[in-house]
Amino acid sequence: MRLSLKAKLTALITLLVLLVVVVTSTVYISNLTRQALLEVQTKGDYVAYEVYHQADTALRGSHMPVGENPQDFQAVRTFVQTQLSTDPGLKSLMESAIGYVPFVQYVAITDTNLTILVDSNPDEVGHRLTPAPHYSDLMQAGLFHQLRTVYIPPPRVYEVTLPLAIGPNPLGDVRVGVSTVLLRDEITPSLRTALLLSLVAIAFATLSAGAVSYRALRPLEKISQSVDLIARGEATRLLELNRRDEWGILSSKLQLLGEQMRGEKAAFVRLQENLGHLFSNLSDGLLLFDQQDRLVLATPATERFLGVGIETTSHRTAQEVFSQATPLHQLLREAFQNRQSLLWKTLELPGAPFPRIAVNVQFVGVGDQPAGCLVTLRDTGSRAQIQDQIDTTTKLAAIGRLMSGVAHEVKNPLNAMVLQLEVLKTRLGDQGESVRPQVKILGEEIRRLDRVVKTFLDFTRPVEIRPADAELAPLVREVFALAEPQARTNNVRLVFQGNGAIPAVRVDRDLIKQALLNLVLNGCQAMPQGGELIVTPRVLPKAVELEIRDSGVGIPPEAQKRIFSLFYTTKRGGTGVGLAMAFRVVQLHNGTIDFTSEVNRGTTFRITLPAGMVESS
Repeated sequence: MRLSLKAKLTALITLLVLLVVVVTSTVYISNLTRQALLEVQTKGDYVAYEVYHQADTALRGSHMPVGENPQDFQAVRTFVQTQLSTDPGLKSLMESAIGYVPFVQYVAITDTNLTILVDSNPDEVGHRLTPAPHYSDLMQAGLFHQLRTVYIPPPRVYEVTLPLAIGPNPLGDVRVGVSTVLLRDEITPSLRTALLLSLVAIAFATLSAGAVSYRALRPLEKISQSVDLIARGEATRLLELNRRDEWGILSSKLQLLGEQMRGEKAAFVRLQENLGHLFSNLSDGLLLFDQQDRLVLATPATERFLGVGIETTSHRTAQEVFSQATPLHQLLREAFQNRQSLLWKTLELPGAPFPRIAVNVQFVGVGDQPAGCLVTLRDTGSRAQIQDQIDTTTKLAAIGRLMSGVAHEVKNPLNAMVLQLEVLKTRLGDQGESVRPQVKILGEEIRRLDRVVKTFLDFTRPVEIRPADAELAPLVREVFALAEPQARTNNVRLVFQGNGAIPAVRVDRDLIKQALLNLVLNGCQAMPQGGELIVTPRVLPKAVELEIRDSGVGIPPEAQKRIFSLFYTTKRGGTGVGLAMAFRVVQLHNGTIDFTSEVNRGTTFRITLPAGMVESS
C-alpha cells in the first residue's frame, strides 16, 4: 500500500515526538530511581552511623578488667564483644533499625575477619558473615541493571559499611544489609507513579503530535492531489486553498503552474496533431535514429516500403529494424554497419509494391561524435507516373487552348463553305451531272471536318460537374448494359467482381458513366477473338479504386506514353477522343487514372476516386 506524503510526514512527526517523550520519560525514571536508591543509601548510612556512635559510646565508658593485657588482640576482641552485646542501647538501636527501616535486612558489627561480634539477630553472633557487594556498586550501575537487580530474581543483598576502630587499630566494620526484595517494596510506589505519568505523557504527546501534524498538513493533501492532477494532465481540476499563509501561496503558484502546463499541453497536442496529419499525408518514408542508432521517429509510409510494422516506442536498433533478407533491408544494414551515407541510391525491385525506390541515408554528427541518422525512402516509379500525368494534363490543356482558337477560326469558314456549296448545287441544276459525284464528296468532307471541329469545341468547352452520391455497383451495371451489344459482337463476357461493401462516391453520374463506357468499349474492341472483361472495385484509405482488366491485344510500348493524347489512337477507324475524354473526366473529379499493359496479354486500367468526394469549387 502506497502512503501519501501527508501520511508519511504525520507518521514521522509523531514518531519524533514519541521518541523525544520516551527519552525524556526514561531520563525522568532513571533520575527518580537513582534518587530513591540514594535515599536508601542515605538511610543506610544514617543507621550505620548511629550504630557506630552507640558502639563507640559503649566502649568509651568501659575499662578492661584488671589483669587483662591491652596488647592481647583476642582479649580485646572478647572484651569488645562482651561490652557491645551487653549494651542495652546498642541492642535497642539495632532492633529499632530492623523494625522502622523497611529495606534493612540485618545490622551487624564484624571484626576484621568478618566474624560477627554483634548482630540484630543474636543467633548469628560468632558466625562468619558472608561478604556482600557494596551498595555503591548498585548506585553506580545503569538504570536497566538497577531495575533488573531489584525486580528480577534471585534476591540479592547489598551492604552499607562504616569502619570501626579503637584508636589507631581497626576493630572491624558496622554493616547494614539492604535486601533487594525489601528495597523493591520501598521504591515501587514512586516508580509506579512515575511510570504511569510517563505512559500518560507518551500517549498524550503522541496523540497530540499526530492530531496537530495531521491538521497542520491537511493543505499538503490537497496540494498533493493538485500535483497528481497536473501529472495526469488534468490541470483544469486543480484544488484551491483559501488561505493566506505559505500553503495558500504554494497553492496559488501550483494553480498558475497548472494553467501554464495546460496551455503548453494544448500547444503540444495541436503540434502533435499537425505533425501526425503531415506525416500521414507524406508519401516519402522517413526514419530518424539517435546517436546509438535507435529508432525514435518513423512516418506511416515507411511500413509500405519496408514491408514490416514500425513501432517507435520500442527504440529498436537499426539492425533490428532492417532485419529482413530483402535488397532494401540489406542495403540499409550495410549503410549503418559502415556508417556510410547514401545519396539517393535507386533500387530496382521487380515484383515489389514499389518497383523503383530511391534511398537517401544521412549521418549527422558534431565533430567526431555521431548525433543521429535520417533515412528517406521515395517511390520514384509513382513519381514518374504522376509526372507523366501532369505532363499529359499540361499537353491536353495546351492542345485544348490551341484547338479552341483553331476551331472557332475554322467553324465560320466551314459554315460559309456549306452555304456556298448548296448555292452551287442549285445553280448547276441538271447541267452539273458530270460533277455531281465530286460535289457530293466535297459536301461529305466538309461535314466530316465540321464534326471534327465540333469535337474540338466539346473537348475544350468548360464542363459543369453536378456531383451526387453514387453507388459504383449499379453504375457499372448500367455501363455493362450500354456496352452489351459491342461485347456480344466480339464474344466478350462482362464480369463485375464485387469485393464486399464499397462506400459511395460523390460524382457526376453521367460523366463518370461516359468515362467508364469508353474504357469498357475499348476493352471489348481490344478482344476481337473474345474473352472476359473484369471490373473490380477496391476500398483504399480515403479512396475507392475501380479496376477494368481485359485480356486483349494490349498497347504497344511505344504508344503507351501517348495513349491519353487527344486524337491519338492505335485502332483502325478510331477517333482518339475516348481515352482523352476519360482522362479529363477523372481529373475533374480530383481522381487519378493509370494503366499497365502487355502486348497480347491484355491491359488493366485503374481509376481512383476519393471517397466522400465533395463538390469542387
